[in-house]
Amino acid sequence: MTDTQTIAETAARWHARAMLGALSPADEQRLDAWLAESMRHRLAYADVAAAGYALQQSAPSSAIPRRVAPRWPVWTGAALAPLLLLVAVIWTPHAWQDWRSNVHTTAGALRVEHLPDGSILQLDTDTAVALPFAPDRRDVELLRGDLAVEVAKDPAHPFRVHCAGVEAQAIGTHFVVARHAGEIEVGVTEGIVAVRADDHSEPTLVHAGERVLVDERSRAIRRATLPAASYAWTRGVLSFDREPLQQVVAEIARYLPEHVVFRASTHANVPVTATFPIDKPDAALLALAKTHGLTLRHLPNLLYVVQD
Repeated sequence: MTDTQTIAETAARWHARAMLGALSPADEQRLDAWLAESMRHRLAYADVAAAGYALQQSAPSSAIPRRVAPRWPVWTGAALAPLLLLVAVIWTPHAWQDWRSNVHTTAGALRVEHLPDGSILQLDTDTAVALPFAPDRRDVELLRGDLAVEVAKDPAHPFRVHCAGVEAQAIGTHFVVARHAGEIEVGVTEGIVAVRADDHSEPTLVHAGERVLVDERSRAIRRATLPAASYAWTRGVLSFDREPLQQVVAEIARYLPEHVVFRASTHANVPVTATFPIDKPDAALLALAKTHGLTLRHLPNLLYVVQD
């Protein structure tokens, strides 16, 4: 089963339980956390909600109980609930994280934050960071998205980034922490970073030119070489080196407020080597479509469709 299928099935299970009223307060928190992990999770959930609404709308009229009283029937609320949920998931999926954060960005926006100790944070698109920062404790928490850190040297006070139970600690260096679907990534571009998968594990030292990926469930750590094009967003561009076209489109989609649908399966694995300005993701999509002979359809403020 592919990762996409797994996400779709998880979204369907959550939506079914939500519609049946079978979510406990703890379940609701887990659903919120799952939605917050990734734009792919939110879009999958939105697709399920939309399908549920369409199914209800197509049901025969005999299935809808008639009421004599001239008022909104009870079934109206049930029919509209998935549509309202769809809007909420797409437009306000991270309201609670934004409320918890000290700084955050929306889709397509970047931000630079200067900390009191002289360290510098770069927030990628759709990122939220809490700053429980103090003169004697240099801690930040990545709630979602991608965070690049330029650490001001202070051996007496290590700098720590926390994310879903993973801790990345440095004294003075440059590194990136990113939260993806089910994984926490720590990549080092300068110096050394000590990564702990949980409070009880021994630290894994990550050197410049390396990255580790920590599985959120198993806490297993996978080490890898840092690709040359990694974290190009910190330089204001999106850079790809022989990446599959579908993956390139998915990355560009993170910088667009609209939903992007890829329907060019025959071109999905075509390798792409290119660099695009990060502030013009719409132009990047158009350039990719023209280069590969694809059609790009656009419904302003709602949707892009890339198709054969």
